[in-house]
Amino acid sequence: MKKPIFKIQTISVYISTTLVLLLLGAMGILFVAAQEVSKSVQDNLGVSVIMNNDAPEADILKLKERLDASGYTQAVKYISKEQALEEQKLELKADPVEQLGYNPYEAEIELTLKPEYANKDSLVMIEKSLLRNKEVKELIYQQELMDSVNEGIQKIGLTLLAFLAMLTLISWSLISNLVRLSIYSKRFLMHTMKLTGATWGFIRRPFIVSNMWIGLLSGVLANAMLAAGIYFLQQQEPVLAAYLPIDNLAVVGAAVILFGITICSLCAFLSVNRFLRMRNNDLYFI
Repeated sequence: MKKPIFKIQTISVYISTTLVLLLLGAMGILFVAAQEVSKSVQDNLGVSVIMNNDAPEADILKLKERLDASGYTQAVKYISKEQALEEQKLELKADPVEQLGYNPYEAEIELTLKPEYANKDSLVMIEKSLLRNKEVKELIYQQELMDSVNEGIQKIGLTLLAFLAMLTLISWSLISNLVRLSIYSKRFLMHTMKLTGATWGFIRRPFIVSNMWIGLLSGVLANAMLAAGIYFLQQQEPVLAAYLPIDNLAVVGAAVILFGITICSLCAFLSVNRFLRMRNNDLYFI
């Protein structure tokens, strides 16, 4: 007599569970990548604080020190009028002073904000605060880019969550039916055990343990396939590695295995209970 693991029904459960977990894992990875793209944009959001032309350099440096000590900046860089002029000379390969007769550039302080402050509301507050300084002329930042990226990431996140919810329902229905079919052939054995005095817990235990192993091995197999896919993509596009951090991928992999174990064991629990509740005559008509 062959072990249940080699039966066609069990193999079907393995394959189907692996495919379902593969899809769920892929959705999780896409969600992680979307979050990392949003974080990358926020990490690199720069704000240029343009100073008035007549602002004393000593006052500008004091402002820079205050910004360094503020809670919303992660990097602060001061660019003097002379530095700005030299940078433009290199870029334009010409001297604007020779053409205009004066240095047209103004001193500025470049800020890199912490991610939690890289949003519209925080930027408005920061802008109002800085414009109170008489040395500050204006602030320049890519608000539209940030808004469009955040809006796009939010839409992608909601879409992925909707797909995850739909896949969860589909996977529950599919795996539940397959697990029930794999237990179906044992319904008379379970009834006989019940008549001989075996408790429901004793009868359920081997089925739940068997299906926990199915969920575990299917999760491992799905993770192996996902890892192979990620490795292949990173070989083709190495830049993707920046948006797929190992720690987040590990969380997705653990979630895939945990979901596989949970759904398979729960389906087995419910299926066994269904058969145990039936009367002997009813077992012939299902």
